[in-house]
Amino acid sequence: MVWLHVAFAATGFGTTLLGCLLPALHSAWNLTDAQAGFLFACQFTGASIGALLVREDLFRSIQLGYLLMVAGAVFLGTLHGYAAAVVFFLFGMGMGLAMTAINMLGGTAFERPGAALSLLNASWIVGAALSPEIATRWVRYWRPMKIYFVVAVAFAAIALVLRHYRTNLPGNNVCRLRVSEGATPWVLIAAFSLLAFLYVGVEVSVSGWMMTYIHRLPIQGGLWAAMITSCFWLALLCGRLLAPAVLLRVPESRLLLAAMVVACCSVILILLNHSPVAILLAVVSAGLALAPIFPLCVSRVLVLTNESPQTKWLFCVAGMGGSLLPWLTGRLSTHTGSLRDGLLVPVFALGTMIVCFLLIARSARADSDSTRRIFSAAE
Repeated sequence: MVWLHVAFAATGFGTTLLGCLLPALHSAWNLTDAQAGFLFACQFTGASIGALLVREDLFRSIQLGYLLMVAGAVFLGTLHGYAAAVVFFLFGMGMGLAMTAINMLGGTAFERPGAALSLLNASWIVGAALSPEIATRWVRYWRPMKIYFVVAVAFAAIALVLRHYRTNLPGNNVCRLRVSEGATPWVLIAAFSLLAFLYVGVEVSVSGWMMTYIHRLPIQGGLWAAMITSCFWLALLCGRLLAPAVLLRVPESRLLLAAMVVACCSVILILLNHSPVAILLAVVSAGLALAPIFPLCVSRVLVLTNESPQTKWLFCVAGMGGSLLPWLTGRLSTHTGSLRDGLLVPVFALGTMIVCFLLIARSARADSDSTRRIFSAAE
């Protein structure tokens, strides 16, 4: 399990690296925001397709994912412009394979998948939090995309270590969660899948465009961009670590709603403020609020489907959110000439999440007793 956490932290670094290199790529490749958003779309579309390629042998899926990421990173170190878009798709496909398989291991090997996934995703955030500072230091001395050569070597080493510890991975004895003998509540599953789709889109939009947004503010953005982006990931990490303790005292449904409302207000404050300290505080608030949303949505779907290994499509749907919303952010930014306007996309997505969850809760209250028990089973 320790090496699963290390592997997941590495995918966190690889996932967020594009957003951290974006300010340098804007200058090196003369990108518009719409073109930069297209690179996000390629990477996360690949991740969505990669999620669908996961097989019952979860370890083999992890290994295949890492091999694709290594191959993609090697090519990314040599390409630029739209030629790199195809390779970002390949790199993203490897990410989708590895992250989905690791999430499914964490979500099926423990009796409390919500808490287990929160801790496992905390490791992912450790890698993501290291990405801004490492990328900022790298571009001072070397060409931006050359960092992918280092990524390729590191990922290859992790894949070899995981292969050595294969017999210790809990892939063969997973827990089947059964909470109801009735029909599968597909409406609830679709609703929580929509929440996961929107959440990943919000997280990628906010984190991926954050360094570029701060760089464009008249606040010596180069000094603040890496620190504020890293603080977002550190706040997300603290939120994931605190979530299991909070869930001992607060029902999952109440925590989900509160997190969505606070996250929406925090992103609005990021866009309204011009002071770096105020933006930093709003970013920390957003990170803390966003932290428990995705693990809780995943754990709900795992419970509702009864058969966890068949839920890889959830990670495909969630990955499409990471593809679509950042692309829309870039398109709107190019259309209006303001990245602040583009970042209204995640604000709208968070508002949609709140409305969707309120409808879920209302439907559960109005439905039969059995449906209400399914709705609250994860609590």
